[in-house]
Amino acid sequence: MTILFLDVNAATRGERALALAQQTGWQVTSIASVNEGRAWLAKARSLDLLITEAIIDERSSGFALRDAALARFQNARVLFTTRYDLSGYEAKISGWPVLADAPYSVEKLISKANTALEIAPPTQMLVPADNAPPPFIQPGTMLGQYQVLERLSYENESETYRAIQVSVQRPVALVLLRPELLHRPEVVERFKAHERLKASITHTRIAPLYEAGQVNGHIFYTRELPRGRNLEELATAGETLSERRVAELLYGVAEAMDYAIERGCYHRRLEPRDVFIDDQGQASIVNIFRPADSRTRDPKEEVGALIALVEPLAAEGKALGLVSSLSEHPRDWAGLMDALDDVRDAMRERSIMRRIEAEEGGGNSSSTGIPWWFWLAAVIAVGGVFALGNLAGTATPTVVTGAVLKEPEMVEIPAGPFRYQKNERRNLPSFWISRHEVTLGQYADFLAALKKEPATKFDHPDQPKTKISHIPPKWDDTYAAAKAGSTFNGQPISLNTPVTQVDWWDAYAYTKWHGMRLPTEEEWEKAARGEKGLLFPWGDKPAREKANLGDDYDSNGKKKGGKVDGYNLFAPVDRKCEDISPYEIHDMAGNVSEWTASEFKNEPWPSHPDIPDLRVPVVRGGHFALKSSDDLLTTRFFAESANETTLARGFRVASDKAPGL
Repeated sequence: MTILFLDVNAATRGERALALAQQTGWQVTSIASVNEGRAWLAKARSLDLLITEAIIDERSSGFALRDAALARFQNARVLFTTRYDLSGYEAKISGWPVLADAPYSVEKLISKANTALEIAPPTQMLVPADNAPPPFIQPGTMLGQYQVLERLSYENESETYRAIQVSVQRPVALVLLRPELLHRPEVVERFKAHERLKASITHTRIAPLYEAGQVNGHIFYTRELPRGRNLEELATAGETLSERRVAELLYGVAEAMDYAIERGCYHRRLEPRDVFIDDQGQASIVNIFRPADSRTRDPKEEVGALIALVEPLAAEGKALGLVSSLSEHPRDWAGLMDALDDVRDAMRERSIMRRIEAEEGGGNSSSTGIPWWFWLAAVIAVGGVFALGNLAGTATPTVVTGAVLKEPEMVEIPAGPFRYQKNERRNLPSFWISRHEVTLGQYADFLAALKKEPATKFDHPDQPKTKISHIPPKWDDTYAAAKAGSTFNGQPISLNTPVTQVDWWDAYAYTKWHGMRLPTEEEWEKAARGEKGLLFPWGDKPAREKANLGDDYDSNGKKKGGKVDGYNLFAPVDRKCEDISPYEIHDMAGNVSEWTASEFKNEPWPSHPDIPDLRVPVVRGGHFALKSSDDLLTTRFFAESANETTLARGFRVASDKAPGL
């Protein structure tokens, strides 16, 4: 007999668990929290009885643990203990026995445990709450080009099935208007109105509608099955979410909800089965949106409901602390994104280089509030050795100590044929491209100019309304360190260092402000490989030391970082450089990767290879954390969205005409 016993009182937990084991011979595992219980369930081979407090605190309950336990072990029994009056909780108790804690004796606990083991599971636990009838479509049935696999959910007017689009072997969700409602014109029109509204929503985090169809009188539509697993599946598996995954999940859902609501869409409440997170931590949601009607929802209440859904999955420590802090103040969807911005920025930086000196190695100075870069600059000014210029054990970077590059230096790429990708021959008219990647100093001039211009003057027409600034994350600290000629996470930084953490919209706006544009993929590749299509900018032979790549990248920044090329992170563009193309364009193989303005069949961006209906910008070139390879100049890196930013990505500019014309 296997028992899982949750008691938050440390003084009684051990005593009661020991008594249960000694007097019954049962195998008893005692836990102090719901998250501990989920972790145990994920690894357990069997469970006969769950004994849990019903109400643990304002954030967690034994009901959630009960649901997770029964999802894994359907024949398990449940006994609730309680320190509180459970009047009003009858539906949640669902017929399982309850032991009031006044406090209860060990003998009474054992008696109630035996009672719980002897009763059959309450019937309502085995039947869906909506008393759904059997699926109308049986597994294996073909509906047009779709083969039905299983029913996922049952709602008032529809059923949703997992299916396969046989022609392309694509998994989809198939939403069927319940056949018994086909004779009601108002229901049919409402279903089709939902179709039209869902088809109008295009956002990378909202599952798109693929096709609306009608076969043999059945009306249905198909939509994407989001990547990854939903909250319901994570809970069933007993998994918990780290601080990073909690932050990314909440931000992603908030971004999607805010996008749709701004466009006048109404929605039902998010359920655990609607919210997905993939292996890369990217969140997406089912398209829960519908045409406007009288049933409005309070965004702050909806945000609170989402946080409550995520809370049971948050790991102890930072993740749970983040959820708790977010639940303290009511916010709408835009407010939730704002609250998570700093959290995500900090974690994004740590994920690339752990903020070696700035945060972990004493990067914050004293309590006087004077920033760390000021003190470092002061040491340099009085003749101190630039001790932080090198990370321990790295090669010595060679920097040209010339003037700050104020304007992009443009180089003409002559018209003519060139080798594209593996063996394609293409032809381009002449164009101009910047010799270097856009720098911090150059981008600072752009931000300064924006203060004197209308806020949206240089924005792309499709830029999301929620994006109201072109200031990169942590800009003030980064720019201040660059102006001081100081260090960024233990590495030299200057105004000639490439600007990073810019999304595609930022890059577009900068180029438009300059009267230029982003290079297309074809232009980028010709500028990098020359007309002969070299494997590397310098030729066809690999030379790891020539480009700032990730063969010597160290995420901790202290061991081998920079041993090969002299830089663990991004390098100033005015350094002595051998990563130079036949047209003398610098840093095409490495340093930072770059946004492009790809065009595909009159669309601004091509389709994502893993998500055919999603169009995203393409990134080209390697970066300081990417290992060298023979296909660095031909690989097409597809961003998750135009909103994506990273410390390893920047951009350069291009133009159809010579500078000054």
